[in-house]
Amino acid sequence: MQDIAGTNAVITGGGDGIGRALALELAKAGANVVVTDIRTDAAEAVAAEGTALGVKSVGLACDVTDEGSIEEMAAKAVEALGPMQIVWANAGLGIGQGFTTARRENLRWMYQVNVDGVIDTVRAFSDGLKEQSGFRAIGVTASMASLTHPEAGNPSYSASKYAVVGIAEGLRTELAPEGISVTALCPGLVNTRIWDGARARPEKFGGPRHAPEEAGERWREAGMSVEDVGCWGVEALRDGRFFALMPDDEVRGNLVAERHQEIMDGIRYPRR
Repeated sequence: MQDIAGTNAVITGGGDGIGRALALELAKAGANVVVTDIRTDAAEAVAAEGTALGVKSVGLACDVTDEGSIEEMAAKAVEALGPMQIVWANAGLGIGQGFTTARRENLRWMYQVNVDGVIDTVRAFSDGLKEQSGFRAIGVTASMASLTHPEAGNPSYSASKYAVVGIAEGLRTELAPEGISVTALCPGLVNTRIWDGARARPEKFGGPRHAPEEAGERWREAGMSVEDVGCWGVEALRDGRFFALMPDDEVRGNLVAERHQEIMDGIRYPRR
């Protein structure tokens, strides 16, 4: 397992949930961390927690739907800590709607965060990663929903996370010659506030909107701890592991095998 003490890491969507857990787990391992979030106060609060763990840590604002915002954040991150060795594209959101039922602006918002945001975050730091030697790694936060049949009610979210895994696999192929590893973290149901993601929705996508607390009951009652997920993600990154799956139960884990079997059952070779 790679010793990451003294490395510099940047995490998008780090103001709470899985992003916060990843940032603090990296800090516990001795990495300096740049915590970014669309909510500046949330990023700075988590950065303060990182500093309390004895590493250098800063919080920066970043809207991953805005390439200019990402580029500005990247410049500030390097100015604050130096070149990054770890880049974790974690920012993401979900909408519990389908392709034919969701408002078009909600779909556009989710895909700009979950898909374009991952690509643009990696692109902002890719030159700096390539210019270095030694340990360098990219993490992306996908989902168990990217490896199983989409659940009723959120197929558009599942498809966005399918794309995240595809991006991660493409990055692995593209960056392997540069010595840069890639890890795709795929958790099941986690106790986060993803159900209230619109609380920080930019005006260009309709502005903020809070969901009632009862909307998060399922996540609070059945969701895994963010600490467990963050620990497994960082362990996999340090180990150079590509897939880091954490189903919330065996049923969800078995769904991966079922989907794989359906794919295998669909193979037919041409007659020669």
